[in-house]
Amino acid sequence: MLVFVSSYFKPFSNVLAGFILGIFVTFSHYLISHHLSWEKEVVNKPIKISGVVSKILNRGSYSYITLDVSALDKFHISAFKTVYANLAVVDEAQNLAEGDKITGEGKVRFFRSRKNFDTFDAELYAFRNHIHFKGKITVESITPLDTSWQKNYQGFIFNVFKDYKLGWLYYVLLSGDKSQITPNDKEGFRKLGLSHIMAISGLHIGILFTLGFVFLKAAVFTLPQNILQELNINMGCLIGALVLAGIYVILSGMQVSAQRAWLMAALGVTCYFLGLRLSFVRTVVYALTLIVLFSPFSFLNVGLYFSFSAVVAILWLVSRQRQYNHQTHRIIDKFKLLVMVQVTVFLFLLPWSIFVFQGVSVSGLLINLVMIPFLGIVLFPAIVIQSFVSLISDVQLLSGIDSLLSTSYFLIKQWPFNWFSFGKITFQDLGLSVLCLLMLLHKLTLRYASIPVFILMTRWFIWQPPDWQVDIFDVGHGTAVLVSRDNQALLYDLGANYFGTYSIFENVVMPYMRANQLSLIHTIISHDDGDHAGGLEHLISNGYEQSLNVFHGDEYQQPCVNRSIEFGELTINAMWPKALQNNDNNSSCVVHISDGKHSLLLPGDIESNSEYELLEMYEQMLPSTILLAPHHGSKTSSSIEFVRAVEGEMVVFSRGYHSPWGLPHQEVVTRYEQAGYKTFDTALNGHIQIRVFSNHYEVFLAREAKNLWFLR
Repeated sequence: MLVFVSSYFKPFSNVLAGFILGIFVTFSHYLISHHLSWEKEVVNKPIKISGVVSKILNRGSYSYITLDVSALDKFHISAFKTVYANLAVVDEAQNLAEGDKITGEGKVRFFRSRKNFDTFDAELYAFRNHIHFKGKITVESITPLDTSWQKNYQGFIFNVFKDYKLGWLYYVLLSGDKSQITPNDKEGFRKLGLSHIMAISGLHIGILFTLGFVFLKAAVFTLPQNILQELNINMGCLIGALVLAGIYVILSGMQVSAQRAWLMAALGVTCYFLGLRLSFVRTVVYALTLIVLFSPFSFLNVGLYFSFSAVVAILWLVSRQRQYNHQTHRIIDKFKLLVMVQVTVFLFLLPWSIFVFQGVSVSGLLINLVMIPFLGIVLFPAIVIQSFVSLISDVQLLSGIDSLLSTSYFLIKQWPFNWFSFGKITFQDLGLSVLCLLMLLHKLTLRYASIPVFILMTRWFIWQPPDWQVDIFDVGHGTAVLVSRDNQALLYDLGANYFGTYSIFENVVMPYMRANQLSLIHTIISHDDGDHAGGLEHLISNGYEQSLNVFHGDEYQQPCVNRSIEFGELTINAMWPKALQNNDNNSSCVVHISDGKHSLLLPGDIESNSEYELLEMYEQMLPSTILLAPHHGSKTSSSIEFVRAVEGEMVVFSRGYHSPWGLPHQEVVTRYEQAGYKTFDTALNGHIQIRVFSNHYEVFLAREAKNLWFLR
């Protein structure tokens, strides 16, 4: 459709040439910036590793760093490539600091992470940020290096504002570094519709550009008159302001939204110098073209879409104002324009907000009407002045502003209507919504805007939800299975909690439940091994303790309570163990879930002797459509008698990609295949989603849904 529309407005050869150029630029950028021809020669073997510590991810009994690699084995990283590796540090971790150059021995493997629906995509993040490897290193030498000028700048700004209540916010505004934001504050700003303030964008560049222009123009007028007459004052001040804004873009980490804003400012200055006047469409397209020309994989960053959607909304509205010659000299007119800008930006960002966050900030409409002018007129100039004053004095100039902002922030967070949840929308729904908005912008396409709306409404009308659904998450070595129906869910196992810093329940299961608006009614923990019960503490701290009561008692206990309950149209039957067995694995809670036609068997980590006992006690109840392989596919389980008795159609192995135990064992996989099962593996397929209907079921695999060519 895009090619067809483009060919209608301009010669098709131009479109074809642009298409070919796009492929060439993208692939060339991939080869130059991302591709390593020798990467297979350094993985899974002892090698020499050297580089500079870019970031300390975790420091403690288990230390983890991001290393800016300079050499792996005999291969040295060229100057125009950036290669990072996330490494566990075997020793010397306490002596490391960011900026240290280290060498050592270690092993690396390709970066590979869990792949789940509706959760953070770590592999895509790693690709965008040039993280190629992960592994471990034994440090042999540490050479402290001078901290980079950017780190020195961030350290200075942090020290300036560290004593303020909202010091982290002022630090983010001037540095672009979000490492000091707590998850609670990040969530709070999202619900208040203020996340854009923490992402260095056109708003910040525009404010700094304006401040720089005003300051330079005021400074220029202090020069003697004979010099002033020889200068193009406006042009000089515009270029100076552009340079200041460019320095700010570099200091704040070269974020896509900041690059876009600076390029548009540069485009405006160039047009002013040449006496040109660009339409808002050309301004946006030229800026976007420059960004993707130098960084085509910017399209993978959702911030690009938020940023450009906001710019399109503002420029379109401003162009409409000019078209109708609206005067905005009066204060009331300026306020009306501010309201119109805010509402227009809200509408243009609405599809993206729902797609990414499954909701929208309602209070953000009102809050931004106050916060944006306050940020531009008061806060941003104030923190810049405070930074310069701190070079010569320790005087705190922001105490009053800080007190006002922190008090207001605390009170506003208590509002009951801050956030409205919509639930998840698909990529197709997003595309149709954005297409409708774009068609509304021009009178030639305005009449056709109802077409995507009609398609969208039709999609929603004909959508038939499954009777129930099984989500087997990709959690590495471990288990987490969610069974849902009518927006209610039962969770079987919680996955691991890695070194007390990364909980599968908090980072995989909870985001998925939130995106799909699921209420957790029951939780069953098969047994207390860390890969099954690792998230118990986080389950309780997040308010889901009551979900344990039915199968684990009012005070959590193991083994699970043997009982059968109705869960809507489903029957949940916890049938094993009758008493504690000889080990935790054999004491796993075995659960059978059925709708009368299709069924699911969850056996935890039971081993062969428990399988035999189950066959003796419940042979008629074991047949199931879907089986979660006992003990992740270990040969200590899945006896041939058990496999045949279940008579399943599909079996799922929940395990880690780099399994130190070699799971699933090949003889077990062969046993299932010979018994007629279709085999699925979370390590190979990612999150496995099974939608069960009255007369059939459908299987969806996360790695197939997100199978981008550069991640294969």
